[in-house]
Amino acid sequence: MPSDNGYHSPMISDSSTTSVDISAAKERLTAIRSRIATALMGSQRKLEDVTIIAVSKGHSTQAIRQFYNLGLRDFGESYAQEFAKKAEELADLKDLRWHFIGHLQSNKVRKIISWKPIIHALDRQSLLEELCKYAHPADPLRVLLQLQIDSADVNKSGCARPEADELCQRIASIPGIHLEGFMGIGPDIDDHEKLKWLYEGFSSTAHYLWEQYSLRDPSRRTREAKISLGMSGDLEIALRCGSNIVRIGTALFGPRPGRSQAT
Repeated sequence: MPSDNGYHSPMISDSSTTSVDISAAKERLTAIRSRIATALMGSQRKLEDVTIIAVSKGHSTQAIRQFYNLGLRDFGESYAQEFAKKAEELADLKDLRWHFIGHLQSNKVRKIISWKPIIHALDRQSLLEELCKYAHPADPLRVLLQLQIDSADVNKSGCARPEADELCQRIASIPGIHLEGFMGIGPDIDDHEKLKWLYEGFSSTAHYLWEQYSLRDPSRRTREAKISLGMSGDLEIALRCGSNIVRIGTALFGPRPGRSQAT
């Protein structure tokens, strides 16, 4: 399965030279929307119920603008320095929504926090405590809790169930941080039946935690949890298992171009 949110060495493209051909971009976006609509057939959900996050890490701001002009508003980055640079360059796009989808080191929070991205990979108490330094009840930070999908997959981060319970309880006590839902990164396997089983387990845990959290937060009882699960290679399985956010990189932007080191 393609890994649009894998943790490789943090790299950044030359944003002044790379872009995506506009006709190719239209074709790729149409293909992704068609795949989503097909995956949802027979369910109560529609294409509009699914958020496509264009995973733009390693790609240029010109490429982001092209997909923005095609109607996408949600973009995902994984590396703090690259994200901050792009956010500044694209500050004129007022309704662009940033998502920080990579592993976030506590000492990098200050580099990204002023842009108020939705943070998808809250996975430990130390990161939560760092985020608390920037939490304001009048303008809360929005986070997703990253849950462990496969305990045997040592290459992926995420909270095991006991840690997730503790973090949910802690978040519930912090007015300046809002839990929006849950994120997962699937294992790189071609066994669709195993992947389906793992994703169903992830969704079950996510909905249980959301229900428990909502009991402590009445304003969220009528809201659906954000389930950020599925990438270019496995979005159909993820959607059929309850995902409502898919993170798409390669299938939109193509392979990442040559990059220079960044953090």
